[in-house]
Amino acid sequence: MKKSIAFFLTLILIFSCMPFAMATSEETRLYTVYGDGMLFQQNREAVLAGTAKMGSKITATLYDRNNSVIETGETVTEADGTFSVSFDSPKGSFEEYIITVKENGKEFAKLTEVVFGELWLASGQSNMQYPLGQAKGGYDDWVNGKKHSEWLRILMVPPYVNSYSQIGFIPDEPMKDIEGAEWIDGQDGQIYNMSAVAFYFANEMLEELDMPIGVLNASLGGSSIASWISREKVDSEPEFKEMLYACDVYKESKDWTAEDQNVYTDIGTNYNHKIEALKNFRPVGMIWYQGESDIGYPDEYYSKAMDVMQDLYTDVFCYEDGHFPLIYTNLAEYFYNDDGMVLPDRNIAFAEIQSNRPESRATFGIYDLPITYIPVVGVIHPEHKKEIGERMALCAKGMVYGKFDTHTSATVKSTEVKDGSLYVKLSNVGDGLVSMGDSLLGFAVCGADGIYLEAKAEIVSKDTVRVWNDTIENPVSATYAYCMGNGRSNLAASFKGENPLPVNIFVTDKNVGTHYWTDKQWAGCEIEGVWHTMTDTNSNYYPSWVSETAQLSRSSEAPYSGNYCMKILAEEKKFTVKPNLTYNEGAKTENFWDTDTDYSDYDTMTFCVRNNGEKDVTLDEVRFCKNSSMWHTPAVRGTSDPSMVIPADGEWHVVTLDLNRLYLHSNEGGVAFTNEKIKEVRDIEFRFSAENESKTDLSFDSVEFTASDENVKPQFDSEFASADGLFEILCVIVTRFLGLFAKIFN
Repeated sequence: MKKSIAFFLTLILIFSCMPFAMATSEETRLYTVYGDGMLFQQNREAVLAGTAKMGSKITATLYDRNNSVIETGETVTEADGTFSVSFDSPKGSFEEYIITVKENGKEFAKLTEVVFGELWLASGQSNMQYPLGQAKGGYDDWVNGKKHSEWLRILMVPPYVNSYSQIGFIPDEPMKDIEGAEWIDGQDGQIYNMSAVAFYFANEMLEELDMPIGVLNASLGGSSIASWISREKVDSEPEFKEMLYACDVYKESKDWTAEDQNVYTDIGTNYNHKIEALKNFRPVGMIWYQGESDIGYPDEYYSKAMDVMQDLYTDVFCYEDGHFPLIYTNLAEYFYNDDGMVLPDRNIAFAEIQSNRPESRATFGIYDLPITYIPVVGVIHPEHKKEIGERMALCAKGMVYGKFDTHTSATVKSTEVKDGSLYVKLSNVGDGLVSMGDSLLGFAVCGADGIYLEAKAEIVSKDTVRVWNDTIENPVSATYAYCMGNGRSNLAASFKGENPLPVNIFVTDKNVGTHYWTDKQWAGCEIEGVWHTMTDTNSNYYPSWVSETAQLSRSSEAPYSGNYCMKILAEEKKFTVKPNLTYNEGAKTENFWDTDTDYSDYDTMTFCVRNNGEKDVTLDEVRFCKNSSMWHTPAVRGTSDPSMVIPADGEWHVVTLDLNRLYLHSNEGGVAFTNEKIKEVRDIEFRFSAENESKTDLSFDSVEFTASDENVKPQFDSEFASADGLFEILCVIVTRFLGLFAKIFN
């Protein structure tokens, strides 16, 4: 029954469109993509297209403000009732022109306030479509009715064929025109509906080039890259077509039905609706923000898709100087899979895709940008778009307009091991590497075991950074910003006074790596809030450290390292502080998705404590909790005791815990387990006790880890002196027997 109804409705649609189609073939008109206030690319041919009677003489004339003829073009209407007529565009300027179009000497179209300048295509999915009126800063401008430059000229392409419906008619064949397309300028209130990224890009280019800037604003949230490539082009690329088949993306034309049309994924749907009809324009390049919908597909697939799309657009827009310039951003932080590494891996792949055609492509990192968002649009859509548009403009200034020698984020060129450090040389460093903070952050390094540890780093020359960890004598590989939650990473390249361009995420040797470093932003005690990515409703900034029994704050009072330490004030006799690794989801306690829960590859944990009070304070234990009722406590290094006294001397004391000497439930009178017991950690609790005659005042700083360098076996701690109760005494007795058997069988 449903199929019959669908078939009947399809027939109605077809026959209702036939009179319109027949009338269109005889109607004399320009296509809708032309309009008053539009912009043509300077110093190229300006092409106007439309429909008229077959054989008609079409004349297009360009007039200046004094009504003097500047250029004229002529053509004859084709047999199918279409025409395209062109003339040479003048140099870009703030002068407005008039264009008249005549059929056999009779005027049928007149375009006013036409300008010539630089024209760009802006395309992609939702983060490109994201409107100016919802962006950081753009919303306030919209509320206050701020008008922007009249010299910004934007062609607003409707996201759907039927602008008020997501379903509607989706063409299987390329369309010659776009119903509902409209040219606006910065004075028009509709500017707040355009792409925020494209707006900030265009605004920056307007200031840089001092001439009108135009944008072909054509995006669709949720769209795949395949939907922006024509079927004809795909069919001419056998290798790519096979990739599409393998990814279950390709749909044969014969299988195209009204019920199964999908504007987001089907081959060519967005090309057919949004790109083909723009083919008579001559943009100088494209800004592209897309990839979220394709992140589950292999890097090789996306790389090939970028090649094919760029080749297609080079032909479509008649670009004659090599490949059509393509500027694209890395993807924003979002948790796509269980291990979280698919995102940094794809952003690394974006840099490799750029290097395949370095003269015509540019990309850049955005991991440093705040990931705040409007709840209604979700965490996958950060509201900070201004910086992205401006970074695209920086890339354009270098790649298209020659202002800089380089035009893309810096990537690894070579590495060298010397004196216990890894020296990473980068390419595309602009005027030189810079730190966007007091010290470099976001680095990790590993030895031959592949266990990465947080690393120190320093810029040693214009293009080289030294990376090291004092506990790793022979480093093998280094990473930068390679994890979820990498917002602290702050290495960038400078460009003649422009805002620095962040260095791209990297791993110097992907063949080495068993345990990558997940940035433990709480460990340095430098920041009060950490961004955690989870669901669209829970993703937010959370305190770095929490306590139910003590007051915590950040202090600049003589930190052990860096600029800050954590201040702990407690009035209770016993108090606990812990890094904030969990959140409550209903009745369940869950780890933040982007935190590391595996501590089984670490040999020691070191931290620093200073007692600022008048009474000694005891570190009773540090618990690595698997859940609320199961935990293991490490011993202080070199002892069988998990506790340590912090004297009231106002000095920093370094505490080193042995993660290969773990006691179940703090029971140091029995078996000491290896670090394999802390493979799944929910919480880490630092438990203290003190005399409550006065308020406890502690400073806490610099949590660090070392890699385990040996295969440690369980230890049998069976000293009666360490037993603190009947239970532990019994454990000592049992353990002595276990230890005896272990010696016999070993």
